Amino acid sequence: MFPKNIILFESFPELDGSPWMIYQEMNRRGVNKKYRMVWAVDKDFKVPADIACIPFFGELSLLQRLHRFWCMLHVKLIVDSNRPVCKKYPNTFRLFTRHGGPLKKCSDYMHSLGKMDCMLTLSPALQDVDYIDCKGYCVKRKEDIVPLGFPANDRLFEKKDLFANGFIPALCASRPKERFSKIIGWLPTFRQHREGNRIDSDVVFPFGIPLIRTEDDLRQLNLFLSQKNILLAIQMHHAQAANFSKLTFSNIVLISQELKYKMGVSTANLMQSFDALITDYSAAYHEYVLLDRPIALTVDDFEEYSSTTGFLIDYFEWIKGVYLKKMPDLFKFIEDVFCNVDSAKESRCQAMHRIHKYVDNQSTKRVVDFLVEKVKL
Repeated sequence: MFPKNIILFESFPELDGSPWMIYQEMNRRGVNKKYRMVWAVDKDFKVPADIACIPFFGELSLLQRLHRFWCMLHVKLIVDSNRPVCKKYPNTFRLFTRHGGPLKKCSDYMHSLGKMDCMLTLSPALQDVDYIDCKGYCVKRKEDIVPLGFPANDRLFEKKDLFANGFIPALCASRPKERFSKIIGWLPTFRQHREGNRIDSDVVFPFGIPLIRTEDDLRQLNLFLSQKNILLAIQMHHAQAANFSKLTFSNIVLISQELKYKMGVSTANLMQSFDALITDYSAAYHEYVLLDRPIALTVDDFEEYSSTTGFLIDYFEWIKGVYLKKMPDLFKFIEDVFCNVDSAKESRCQAMHRIHKYVDNQSTKRVVDFLVEKVKL
């Protein structure tokens, strides 16, 4: 019997999300003095000097594959969130932390995750939805889906000034000293996978985001934003084909993953800086709704998306906000944000409490408490 003295973490992006929050909390509690804390990363990831990492993903050399195999022999606990790290031995405990909540049908993805001992969810209501989606091939019992909240969401409650730390000035290089009246974030889900192996909607948007059909649409949108001194910050889904316009706009910017890495800014930090959010069928909704700020939902390809990918839940019953079908709807939402009008507040708050059992920043503590007891750390 090999000694189980390793706790293995995985996230995508690397060193992020709920696994990163759990890792930090375990370090604070001194768990790292009893176990080796190791990250499973892509072979090309530039490893920080003070964090133990092992190449797990990508085209590995024979030596790297042997190192990975040796690591799995000694793992007591796996904490993964995106690229599945399937356990090899029954006495290894695996917690899949995931992100977002159940929304889209992703049976192929769920099947690819492999067996796990526990999976996180957000509330008892979503526990039922999750169990229907993954019973039989991910978890054995509904009780194995635990509604403790997502540690990654704790960062939504952090106060991080992205102007003061230089992120917003770097993002808006042409106007680094500008203090905008509002910042609206746009986080669309992907429709066509950048590697061409998955299509979630038959509707192809020319720039990879809904509603926008022409560069003239972008110019008009930018003009309207500039009149209000509002910044529209778009973070494309990492899986979406990179086909956004190459034009430069004064009040529309693309958020690069490279800049986030460089400046230590998480997606939760970004969300905290947004005065309002535009999204669609993305798990970003489940996260941002905790902030109780205006949310708009682009649904101009809802019929096509429903027939191609489909939903686990009744979308319009669960996901509340301002629904956008045409460009004028987008302009109206921006105007309302500028004027501090939140027309969907009541229904959105009801949705928040249905989706989330806990509306706080204590999910990391709850999850680590659970692991310490369950795994006997």
